[in-house]
Amino acid sequence: MEQIYPLEESVISRFCGMPVCIVTHDGAKHFGILSHCRGGKLTLNEEPGAQTLAEAESPKAGKAKGKPKGKASKKSPEAKDKVAQTQAYPYDPYYYNYNPGYYSPFGGAFAIDLALIAFLFLLI
Repeated sequence: MEQIYPLEESVISRFCGMPVCIVTHDGAKHFGILSHCRGGKLTLNEEPGAQTLAEAESPKAGKAKGKPKGKASKKSPEAKDKVAQTQAYPYDPYYYNYNPGYYSPFGGAFAIDLALIAFLFLLI
């Protein structure tokens, strides 16, 4: 094991794709493959080409979609005759987030703030 120091994004990013061990200030240890380090967060075990955890956690602020206030329009008689078509898929509780092309022996994706990390070790 070799310590990665200083804990800065530019230094940590050089070790992407390598196995690391994170030790937090409370003593917890996390092992995994370093995916990326950006935006003050370090991510382990992320699938290649997947949406990043940072994007998934922070909702994007945008316009509120809604109907304009005013008079309600009357529906035409033709609209009542239309039938919606749906298609159902069988429920499988073991299929959640399954990707047969990617396997991580360290578990699922994990993101942590750089401020919570006490030590970061490169596993060689």
